[in-house]
Amino acid sequence: MTAPSVAPQPKAPVPRRRNPLHRRTDSLRFWVRVLFALALALAAALTVLLGFHLYADGRADAARQAAGLHQVDAVATTQPISAGIDTWVATLSWTDAGHAYHQQAPVPPATAPGDHVSIWVNAQEVPQPNPIPAVQSAGSAATYSLAVFSGAVLLLSGGYAYSRHRIDACAWKSWENEWAKVEPEWTHRS
Repeated sequence: MTAPSVAPQPKAPVPRRRNPLHRRTDSLRFWVRVLFALALALAAALTVLLGFHLYADGRADAARQAAGLHQVDAVATTQPISAGIDTWVATLSWTDAGHAYHQQAPVPPATAPGDHVSIWVNAQEVPQPNPIPAVQSAGSAATYSLAVFSGAVLLLSGGYAYSRHRIDACAWKSWENEWAKVEPEWTHRS
């Protein structure tokens, strides 16, 4: 029995021939697409980092705000009255360290006299706004990040569209010049 014959192998790799239909503008279109995709990925990553940074700043602000405050349990002594858009105030009373306090403070609109309301006060026992909740910090960070990302996408898309327009204009001009050279041969005009 004889060994099977093996087909002869070329000594050197066959050089690739350049596609005559592949133009410089085709390569430019490819690289513009690649750069656009990379720029979008970079914009997404940077806006996520921006969101985390804004959230951390919001939480740090809330911690600083809450540092000089303490929470007390107060009792509403009057019916709430409107103090502006979506703001209701009522007179509240509470005792802290043996002293009785009576102050007006924001309350929910459904508060009735005798209801217990939890409020934040400073060292002088003056009612203060509630510290910013984590949900509000996260919502603000997400909103700002989404707005920045939308602007980046709009800007990058405009740049991509402009560059594609310029590449297409260059290709059309090149095709027109080449057709001006070839057209007399094809149409048999001299």
